[in-house]
Amino acid sequence: MDFTHHVLTYLLVMMACASSSSFNKRPNILIILVDDFGFADMSGNWSPQTVPSNTPYLESLADNGIRFVDFHAAASVCTPSRAALLTGRLGKRTGVTRNFSPFSVGGLPTNETTFAETFKSAGYRTGMVGKWHLGITKVFHPNSRGFDFYYGLPYSNDMGCSDDPGHNIPIGKSCPKDGLGEEDPTYPGVPLYYNESIVAQPVNQTSLSKRYSEMAVKFIKNEQDDRPFLLYAALTHMHVPLLYMDHFKNKSLNKGIYGDTLLEMDNTIQTIVSAVKEIGQEKNTLVWVAGDNGPWEAKCELGGDPSPFIGVWQKLEGGGGSTSKMTVWEGGHRVPAAVYWPGTIKGGLISEVTTSMLDIYPTIASLANVTLPGDRIYDGKDITDHLLGKPFPKDRVLYHPNSGALGSVSGEFGAVRVGDYKAVYFTGGIADCSGKLGKAESHHPPLIFNVREDPMESKPLDPGSKLYQSIYAGVKMAIIDIDDSLKKDNRTVADYTEDPNAKPCCNPHHVVCRCQD
Repeated sequence: MDFTHHVLTYLLVMMACASSSSFNKRPNILIILVDDFGFADMSGNWSPQTVPSNTPYLESLADNGIRFVDFHAAASVCTPSRAALLTGRLGKRTGVTRNFSPFSVGGLPTNETTFAETFKSAGYRTGMVGKWHLGITKVFHPNSRGFDFYYGLPYSNDMGCSDDPGHNIPIGKSCPKDGLGEEDPTYPGVPLYYNESIVAQPVNQTSLSKRYSEMAVKFIKNEQDDRPFLLYAALTHMHVPLLYMDHFKNKSLNKGIYGDTLLEMDNTIQTIVSAVKEIGQEKNTLVWVAGDNGPWEAKCELGGDPSPFIGVWQKLEGGGGSTSKMTVWEGGHRVPAAVYWPGTIKGGLISEVTTSMLDIYPTIASLANVTLPGDRIYDGKDITDHLLGKPFPKDRVLYHPNSGALGSVSGEFGAVRVGDYKAVYFTGGIADCSGKLGKAESHHPPLIFNVREDPMESKPLDPGSKLYQSIYAGVKMAIIDIDDSLKKDNRTVADYTEDPNAKPCCNPHHVVCRCQD
């Protein structure tokens, strides 16, 4: 993709920063994850100078730090993406290849080490607010996976009924209030946890973002503990159902539901990050914001905008269907991302280096001089040098797991990125706004696109061309490399067994477990 319309590009050797080992203090780490976040939901990813935005604070954060325009989620659906973020490892290694349900017995395997566990062992205080989605039973709960403090939902906010169903397509279920009626075990109330206790079921989703920001600020401003902190804020926005405070109604640029929700999400981030400045820690805190995967196209106007990554080939040649969340098209995994650290990272930079959510764990560990467990292989790269303006390779190999196409959930790779080129093996099978699935197809040999020159993925290379054969040879070598790596690694298997008795429930005498805080 040609980003020359941006005023600034990320030029190497732009500044002489201190190395990570010379920081006077170990930095605080603030990781903010936005759910179902489209690339163009941050309008500054298109044209920072001229396009108004529903995310003005996030745009400012990116403009004063590093804006990444080739940053990728590790999967295009919630649970495997989050498992990869916390471990720096692909689902092929952790065994986490699809979403856990409200009845899941298992979760992120306990022999996988999260960044919270690593930083806690290194003397950090660790906290999390927001959506977990990595297991609901005690052994898989955030408090058992390295987080001293937790406040949030155990899974997605549409995995249960609510008192206010909010905005969704189709509309969600309302929770019965009298405890009567036919029980539907698929729809207990969505629970809100404070550490290991359920404090509300169903949660009031209208005020949820406000509560997240309040609890995050409380954690940041803990005056009783002067240890450095790691805070993971996994926001519920922009996942459906969309609900927000009345203060934001009709305040967005288009006065629509999605725009209003974006505006509240942006305000939530501003409140959390501002707390760091209020305690005088802004220059000692790394802030990393990213999306967990692309927008949910089947939700129509309630889903985000992946532009320009719209998968034209699928629309025109593949019979339609989604090219966003749950697919290996760019719109499914290329997401907004920004890093902000005033005084250490020079602002106003735009990075076209291919980077991944997998890079977050090894990079923050490097910056904090925290040692990673050495008995496993990591798929993420330490991009510290890149953040500090030092020479860094622009190209790399990325493996995009098949997160839904052809109905597969085994985590096998549906696409492989090598430099500027992406080989696509699986297409179709996921619904778009009209409900059209497109043709679920397997491609052997794969479709190969130059995603830098053809970000819309409209015209694959001619399989008979020398260029195709050259790129395909590199792709096959990349697959051999990852297969060899997997054979040598300590791999785990996640338990996807379900049991209705495993569901979170604060009041088993009520049909949807109703209790209120």
